[in-house]
Amino acid sequence: MTDLVAQAALPLEVRRYPQHFTSEERADAAFTWPAGGPDLWGENCCGLACLRMLLGYFDLAVPSQRSLLARGLELGAYTPKGWHHQGLVNLAEPYGLTGAAVPYDSPQSLQRLALLGIPTIVSVTFRLPEDGRKGGHLVLFLGETVHADRRQAAFADPSRWGAEHHEVPADRFWASWTGRAVVLWPTARNPADLPEELNGITSRKGDAP
Repeated sequence: MTDLVAQAALPLEVRRYPQHFTSEERADAAFTWPAGGPDLWGENCCGLACLRMLLGYFDLAVPSQRSLLARGLELGAYTPKGWHHQGLVNLAEPYGLTGAAVPYDSPQSLQRLALLGIPTIVSVTFRLPEDGRKGGHLVLFLGETVHADRRQAAFADPSRWGAEHHEVPADRFWASWTGRAVVLWPTARNPADLPEELNGITSRKGDAP
């Protein structure tokens, strides 16, 4: 199981899972697709793919995206606007993760979590435009680094665009961030051993939608 450390090397390393379904998954007649089928849901499973990345990062069993989709819909975690952040927290709990949906005033809080070895699910705009739009797409933030005096934000994006794009200038990344994040870590961790940043989060459950 990946340890929570005082100073992790950045960017954090995770296995990226895509949000779109494979041809084998699409052809499986044993699975009953929700209305809209794999085409629609492949465009709307960014949050589930990020959850699978976190499970893998913490060395927990990674369920299929289809099983997460079915369970998430049963829990009412999906709304017409996308995946409800607290719904993702609730969905993660049976798989060994705990945490909260949390609003933040500054990305510095997420950088501190990354330095503790904790990736966070953040709400940004697809392809990270700098046009004033915010939110609408979930990616996994892996920490900021500095290259040639330029601060870069590293991330794992489950979209097709994200297969080729892993970091952008930090200012561009945060320009479309909503100020919200889903923070998750292994339930098996002894609460007494958790860093102060996580103990504070547990008292804020439900603060963000």
